[in-house]
Amino acid sequence: MDNILLFEYSLKNREQIFDDANKKEIIVITKNAKDKNKIINSNERLIDLITTYHTLDGKLTKKQDDEIIREIDSILFKIHHMNYTAFSQYLMVWDMPYSVLRAEKEQERKKLLRELLIKYIKDRHSMYSSHGYSNIVLQVLSDNYSHKRGGSTGANKIIMLVEREGFKRYKRSDDIKKDSFYLLPDKGEKKYFKDICNKRNIKFEWSKSKQGKMPDCYIQKGPNMYVVEHKHKKGGGGGQYGAIVEIVDLLKYTDKNVSYVAFLDGIMFNELIEASTDNKMSKAKKDIYKYLKKNKSNYFVNTAGFSKLLKGI
Repeated sequence: MDNILLFEYSLKNREQIFDDANKKEIIVITKNAKDKNKIINSNERLIDLITTYHTLDGKLTKKQDDEIIREIDSILFKIHHMNYTAFSQYLMVWDMPYSVLRAEKEQERKKLLRELLIKYIKDRHSMYSSHGYSNIVLQVLSDNYSHKRGGSTGANKIIMLVEREGFKRYKRSDDIKKDSFYLLPDKGEKKYFKDICNKRNIKFEWSKSKQGKMPDCYIQKGPNMYVVEHKHKKGGGGGQYGAIVEIVDLLKYTDKNVSYVAFLDGIMFNELIEASTDNKMSKAKKDIYKYLKKNKSNYFVNTAGFSKLLKGI
């Protein structure tokens, strides 16, 4: 498959902003308000405890006070997703992330929790009660934290695309010189990839230049091998552009029967399409053409181009 034509095919097929493969949704509340789950029940119990603490201010015995703090502590730190509650989010007002409080020793944590509860009642509880507490906040916060769930999204997308074309995950019984399969060196299969490199004489010099970084995917179709580095980039900026330079650099390298595949998806790929003559993306685009012309077995693709490459394999 001609690598220049495949790159230009990618340029003609823009990245879709709302790609299902990049969706990071976790539903934490029920679809219907009439139904409840453990998270909702726990949040409502937490609000009841805060209300009780507020209402009985100055009237609680030490034992009663300790019992309320103990139960709040148990709800917040023993039940999953309680970091999404309004009370937990109030921690950020005091520059104390939920994870920091959770990591404290129990005795110290409960002491801090009591101080926080008093401040929360003063600053937020009456306000939220007036507007009406809602379990919707749990889902809103879950959605807000979606960007932090990016760790496996790229791998999941690659798995979806390669398996759609019939490739199976590597098994120890596979013949590494003859069989067709894929593996994910950067997701726990480094040992297998290194073994393949040794037995198939793949030098993979790019890895050495990147402090031993493993590729995201290795695909094998009989004698032909494809080493894939994937980047998902949502927008510009110095750090984002640096990632483009890194995968463009992959195109410089060659090994016998090996194709190095730079796979860029997300909004930033679309910036390559519209690159002007005087910006960084224009330089990156020129470098891509230069290295593709020099190394005809290498590829630079987006989602559409990667799918077409897999079909051609």
